[in-house]
Amino acid sequence: MSRVVVCTDSSALLSAHDVARLGIEVVPIALTLDGEPVRGDLDADEFYARMAAGVSVATSQPSPMEFAAAYAALAARGVQSVLSIHLDERVSGTAASAASAARDATIPVRVVAIETVSFGVGLCVRTAAEAMAAGATARAAETLARTLGSTVRNVFVAPGAPAGRVSQPADWTVLTFAAGETRPLAACESITDAVEVMVEHILKAVAPIRVAVGHAAAATEPAATDLAAALAESDVVAELERYRVGPPVGAHSGPLSFGAFWWPE
Repeated sequence: MSRVVVCTDSSALLSAHDVARLGIEVVPIALTLDGEPVRGDLDADEFYARMAAGVSVATSQPSPMEFAAAYAALAARGVQSVLSIHLDERVSGTAASAASAARDATIPVRVVAIETVSFGVGLCVRTAAEAMAAGATARAAETLARTLGSTVRNVFVAPGAPAGRVSQPADWTVLTFAAGETRPLAACESITDAVEVMVEHILKAVAPIRVAVGHAAAATEPAATDLAAALAESDVVAELERYRVGPPVGAHSGPLSFGAFWWPE
């Protein structure tokens, strides 16, 4: 068992593979469908099908008690300290819940709120865990995560998003999350136009970048694939990966959401 473990919550959208290979602790976001709590993992395709059918969806951040239980379990396994990384505190109280639990933990817990959301947080968590696996100190890993969180950029669409965190002015309007809020970049009449706008916006980068393209429901996977293919043709893109927008985020962005994160190589 590593002396220091990275912890996050399920809104970071980390793959099961990355969680396992890096020993990351993930505290789940609670999810309800028509007021009924979801027990265990919910298949993304089933979730989006039910959401599209009109089922009401709600999420709630982990409570301090849930974080306390996670930190206590890590201590019982021999972990000596925890680096707990979560989404922007301007849009969620998750980091505050973690900080509340950290104050009474039996081992040191450092809570970090990153200036991004969704898979952007996952990128920061993964970077920190990989750095420590390679021998970096927890402090150095935290610095890497904070730096990446301040430089990672994003574009996405969220047509039909439920009212709440994501403000969607019109279908296929391209959005970005920055400085703690979602704002529109360009109004688009079709999904094809949205893909073209995303490509143009991302490729304004002047230095080599890495890109992650994600989609929610299967209906928007072809558009995400078109986006990824167009980006892969550019010499600006040094590396490209795909991810799935899972229920903890899709509950807010809607089943037809897709987009990309990018950051300096």
